[in-house]
Amino acid sequence: MNRILSRLGPGARHSIILVGVSGLFWFAWSFGCYQTVYLQSVGFSASNLGVLNAVSSAVTIAAVSFWGMVSDKIGSIRKVLILILAAGSFLYALVPFLPTGRPYSILLLTAFIPMLNFFRGSVATFNENLVVRNCNELRLNFGVLRGLGSLLFTIGSLWIAAILPVVQVRNTFWVSGLLMIPAIFCIVLSREPNSKPARAKGTKGGMNLGELFQNRAYVSFLIFGLIFYIAASCEGNFIPYFMGEAGISTEKYGVLLALRAFMEIPFLLFMVRLRRRFPLRVLMLGAPILMAVECVGFGLFARSLTGMLVCCTFFGLGNGLFIGSYLNYLYELAPDNLKASAQAFFASVSSTAGILGNLLGGVVFDAIGARPFYIATGLLYLLSAFVFLLSFRHKKPRSANAAL
Repeated sequence: MNRILSRLGPGARHSIILVGVSGLFWFAWSFGCYQTVYLQSVGFSASNLGVLNAVSSAVTIAAVSFWGMVSDKIGSIRKVLILILAAGSFLYALVPFLPTGRPYSILLLTAFIPMLNFFRGSVATFNENLVVRNCNELRLNFGVLRGLGSLLFTIGSLWIAAILPVVQVRNTFWVSGLLMIPAIFCIVLSREPNSKPARAKGTKGGMNLGELFQNRAYVSFLIFGLIFYIAASCEGNFIPYFMGEAGISTEKYGVLLALRAFMEIPFLLFMVRLRRRFPLRVLMLGAPILMAVECVGFGLFARSLTGMLVCCTFFGLGNGLFIGSYLNYLYELAPDNLKASAQAFFASVSSTAGILGNLLGGVVFDAIGARPFYIATGLLYLLSAFVFLLSFRHKKPRSANAAL
């Protein structure tokens, strides 16, 4: 493989490797999306799941900030990603081998899953970081590469949904781990982004995190992220419970994920053209609005799998806008020597929101039922959009190296 790649020009070689980093990662990830379904099957209530996810989010807060600072300190996001992806995939594969049906099983899973999340909870963030920063520096189209990832996620989700009755939910954990090995190999071959730009004369070494928090646009974005991810935690983590209350088989959960991923692709493919016509922050504003449409649709209209699929198209479109915009928006806001930390702190805010969303979401879901719960979640998405709209008054310089 190395010999073949060496015969190509640098641009083509890096493009092929990044296709593997993004595409193979999301293909493998699609096989590992059944944790909630598995936990539901072994006796977790919505409230139990909320507590588990809240603890996992608390661990992720520390983990993603820790790994982000390690990455900036050693000047290698690639090495950090290899470590956390390998360790996280191995530990995730062990989940179905833990005993269930015992008095201590729920407590054991509630302890083990957050532990593995110290590694696995950060991998998607750092994988996106590696790809988007390489795309910025090599002038590659991030939307196309990430769109391919969504396409392979769609294919993987449909594939596992079709064979799930044979494979069974418990085996998806280790299958996902095996499928992640080719993605890790591509990351090993990938290019290291420029993590240590030359210092200006007269400046001291080290990281000045105060630069981030003196940036009012960045702080406003963190506040938006807090509200947005509270809504996202409520929306995403309780879909299998909504399906159960609506009488829809959770074996079709992968079909919903597949459609959502497929609907991300149009905006990702046309992101370059969209960015020529609209500022990134305007594109960002559309994401929570479209996601709110899905949630309100769940609450008012979805009575069958078909109805849920119609609603999910709006979430997919919104997530495509969000994926294609938010990393580049963070890239523009952050100083060159703090880009991994900027994304890590944003991810920590999302994890903090996950604690609130899961703790409150599980209790509220059990208290008011699925449909009112999703209407409330849609309103929360709209609140995040309003807060982000208010942040427009903070003018932000546009980076000359904005991603394509």
